[in-house]
Amino acid sequence: MATKEELIARLEELLGHADPEQSAEQVEGVKETYEALVAHERELAAQSQGEAGAPAEGDGQAPPAEPAHIESYAPQDEADKRFKQLLDTFNQKVNELRRKKQKEENDNLAAKRAIMDELRQMIAGEENIGSAFQRFNELTEKWKTIGPVPQQAYRELQSDYSHLRDEFFYHIRIYKELRDHDLKKNTALKRALIADMEAVQRVETVREAELLVKEYQEKWHHIGPVVKEEWEQVRDAFWNATRVVYDRINEHYKARRAEQEANLEAKKALVEKVKAVAADVEKAGTKEWKEWTEQVLELQNAWKNIGFATRKENERIWKEFREACNAFFQRKKVHFDQLRDQYKAIRERKQALLDEALTLKDSKEWKRTADRLKELQQLWKEAGSAGPRDEHKLWTRFREACDAFFQSRKATFEQQDAEQAAHVQAREAMLTELEAFTLTGDHTADLGKLREFSQRWLNGGRISPRQYDAMATRYRAAMDKLYGQLKVNDTERGRLRFQDRLDDLKSSPDGRFQMEREGRTLRRKIEELENELRQFERNLGMFNFKSESGQAMRQDLEKKMERVRKEMDRLRDQQKQLQQELR
Repeated sequence: MATKEELIARLEELLGHADPEQSAEQVEGVKETYEALVAHERELAAQSQGEAGAPAEGDGQAPPAEPAHIESYAPQDEADKRFKQLLDTFNQKVNELRRKKQKEENDNLAAKRAIMDELRQMIAGEENIGSAFQRFNELTEKWKTIGPVPQQAYRELQSDYSHLRDEFFYHIRIYKELRDHDLKKNTALKRALIADMEAVQRVETVREAELLVKEYQEKWHHIGPVVKEEWEQVRDAFWNATRVVYDRINEHYKARRAEQEANLEAKKALVEKVKAVAADVEKAGTKEWKEWTEQVLELQNAWKNIGFATRKENERIWKEFREACNAFFQRKKVHFDQLRDQYKAIRERKQALLDEALTLKDSKEWKRTADRLKELQQLWKEAGSAGPRDEHKLWTRFREACDAFFQSRKATFEQQDAEQAAHVQAREAMLTELEAFTLTGDHTADLGKLREFSQRWLNGGRISPRQYDAMATRYRAAMDKLYGQLKVNDTERGRLRFQDRLDDLKSSPDGRFQMEREGRTLRRKIEELENELRQFERNLGMFNFKSESGQAMRQDLEKKMERVRKEMDRLRDQQKQLQQELR
């Protein structure tokens, strides 16, 4: 394909021709080539824009690459401006020439009609053959010098003029030898012109045939009358040959019109198909949009392969097709803009879930963190998709964060299980030893041995709560049995028992929590005893204890108060003992 610069140079060359109408067909060819080149550039630009932005499905709204009409197309560069200027200059020259030609043709028509009027008068009234023939030759020369006339008057004018010429020669019988010579000469010229007209039937292009048939008709009318005996045969031969040429021309334009009508119907069908696709996109998903976009692009490619419609309809149907395509791509743009906004909101929610998961992945609070990560996973499922671009990337990082925590927890628990299994074996061995232990009779040594068992129990390591409860029951039963055999006094026995309880609590899986709860129980019991003691003291002040029965009641209250005080002292000692352990 020629470049813009080559086409501009060709147009400048054609603009320099003296008769722009003779260059019209070539200029039209240059114009169509240039418009096709512009359309090709626009198509490449649209494809480049679609590959840079659109959405993977195509995003884009590039109109089909229909050849642009340079007269209505906005110039895109200096070459477009120059070409359009040259084309405008050419059209101005053509229009100016046509106006001038129209005026000349009208003036020529008037001049030729004047000649014909004079010729009629001369045929009707001239008696001087010499002067008539001389004037006839003058009028003939004058007729030849007059230029073309309007096309619609041409045939009738030429027919009447030929008839008048023929009538002049047939009515004025002068210089018969000269007339016969001219008739034979004209007959030969017209027969040669018939051969030329028959040759026009074989020229390659219809445009060339149109130019030649007009030229030969003009020559035909300029040639004088022929031999009378051959007139009808020569006339019929020429016009029959002319009619064949015109039949070919008419068939060409008829076929061209039929082709253009077929192209118009094909383009109308494409418009309806695009409109049908655009009307069926209200509830479309991403998959449907992709399929419909491919359909519209296929329709646009089909449009490019259809030729021009009629000049009157081509621009209108192209505008209708372009608007239908633009409507589809605009709806697609709105859909994916909304989808991008939706993806953005979901992406932000999932990014927040990911950020929280990343902060929790190294946590050692196994229960609370595991519960929270499961909640985050449920929220992740309920959030929806963040779009094909981000969903997989976010999910991969989120899953890695969750997996890191749960794998760490699993490894920790496996280690704890192994340690607890060893602790169970050690505690089982210790309980077996404790249950088989027999007092030696040495009170101090036996008490020390029991304290050793208590310390070994305390340091026995962590085991599961279910196993611990069963073993602790056996431990307390064995210790109570041995302490009972030692016959330790109540106070010491109570202190030892409480110490054993503290050791038991401290060695449990949630030892500190159990000891703190024990401390709260002690405080509550002490407060209850303090309230009870205050009530006894108020009762002592309310009653009269002077009588014998009163004295007995007083002594009973005092004994109760003493028991309460001793119990408070015992509980306070346990409270101090507990606080020391907590510290």
